[in-house]
Amino acid sequence: MRDSLIYLSETDVEELLPTPSEMVSAMESIFLSRANGNTIGKSKVGIYTDESNFFFGLMAGSVDLGYAICHNSMGGPPSTSCQGRHHIQTIEILSDIKSAEPVAILDAHWLTTWLPACVTTVAARYLANPYSKTIGFIASGATARATLSALCALFPIERVIAYDSSQESLKGFLQHAVATGLSADSSDSPHEVVTNSDIVVTSVPYYPSLKPFLKPDWVNPGTFVSMIDLARSWEQGIEKFDHIATDDHDQVHSAFSDGRLKFGGPYDSDLTELVSGLKSGRGNQTQRSAIVHPGHAIGVLALAVLVYERAYRSKKGLKIQR
Repeated sequence: MRDSLIYLSETDVEELLPTPSEMVSAMESIFLSRANGNTIGKSKVGIYTDESNFFFGLMAGSVDLGYAICHNSMGGPPSTSCQGRHHIQTIEILSDIKSAEPVAILDAHWLTTWLPACVTTVAARYLANPYSKTIGFIASGATARATLSALCALFPIERVIAYDSSQESLKGFLQHAVATGLSADSSDSPHEVVTNSDIVVTSVPYYPSLKPFLKPDWVNPGTFVSMIDLARSWEQGIEKFDHIATDDHDQVHSAFSDGRLKFGGPYDSDLTELVSGLKSGRGNQTQRSAIVHPGHAIGVLALAVLVYERAYRSKKGLKIQR
């Protein structure tokens, strides 16, 4: 048991982030650990206010990793957030699973940014064309940047095409893509983005007046779609995809029942089934596949342990008196 409790700030976590390849590998490993019965996690539980604010709690524990986590996320619509602050805040408590003693408190902004990026990439390993060269992004914020980096670690990506209602965000994203050596183009047509991409990533932020504007019929044969935004940007017809995955079946039922997720299924697989081989992935070259992922505590745990172990080895973080 480690005798110190440390706090890792948002800046600390950003500096301690492993490579995208390491994070994707850790994500895949922990879902395989779950398939083997050595990792458990609980579905997201949330409460909501009339102002559209939310408060979520997630928990997971892994005998293989030796840790358990309690993840707390809270926020509201971007329009109501304080200037200069992100509209979602996250704090995690990481504990030793044998002693049940907390070892770290982490600001989880960067972990929740990278979580959907890594889940997207793990799912893409099993469902996307392995020779995918073009990624289309609908929305271009921090999640899009992380997802681009994660996918580039696995696929031979050459081109990015993106749409965003915020020209400032779009410009910064395209500059980032070009700086990594990619060809990057903007589009004022979501249809053009979807129909010209091998992989499509949608991460449209929630706001009360948002109406779906993407049509599932736009998706070409052979294309993989990651609906990071819980499919809120997509119109009806998702069930027409040949293979629809999620991160966890139980959490999908929970998220659908409390109204956070509009597509209740059926789902053909979840990540545990895909990485373990219990369910088959890509069946043929023309298969249209998608993943809708609310974000599971197991994935959060995998990334938090990576960051904490790096902090412990490098003696970073603020020590807190118990």
